[in-house]
Amino acid sequence: MIRKGKNKETQPNFEEMMSEVKEDIQEQDAEQDVINRVPELRKLNDNIEQATNTCANARLGLESAIQQYQRTENKLDNVVTTISGKVDTINNHIDKVMDDAPTKLKVTVTLCDADWENIQEMFRKQREWLIKQAQTTTQTVNTMLVEERKKTMNRYKEYDGCYLGHYAQWFFWFFFVLGFFLFSTVIVMLVGRWLNWF
Repeated sequence: MIRKGKNKETQPNFEEMMSEVKEDIQEQDAEQDVINRVPELRKLNDNIEQATNTCANARLGLESAIQQYQRTENKLDNVVTTISGKVDTINNHIDKVMDDAPTKLKVTVTLCDADWENIQEMFRKQREWLIKQAQTTTQTVNTMLVEERKKTMNRYKEYDGCYLGHYAQWFFWFFFVLGFFLFSTVIVMLVGRWLNWF
């Protein structure tokens, strides 16, 4: 039990004491947390070291792969250069052969008079046959055109600019003449009755 003294300066400050106690407790809790997390931190450290080793091994493998790729690329460049040189040599050889071909490749054809005459006769017969075929075709086409024209003229006859069928024209003329005759008869009868001819 704390008694209140008469001297206020010597009285303890409870709030400061409580805050100091709380700070001590927090420090102890923090130390305990650190102690409790030591295994986790060790495991994390091991994982970091393992990841570092894996990364280093991967880096070494990648560098080895890059070096091998560079060696392969150099070999491929050498092969391409060799092939290009051989292709250029072949092209030069072909060009040289083509340049020399007209002078080296000469073909001579010898024909006797009988063979020449046979060739001329074959050409003449072929030409005559072509001319006959053209004439026959032209005559056939002309005949077809004439027959078609006759059929068209028989089917359609022109009278005063009107194109009618052959039977339609006779039908038209029959009723035209009949109507004209009846009209003339009616006119004559009217005029005759008016002039007392009948």
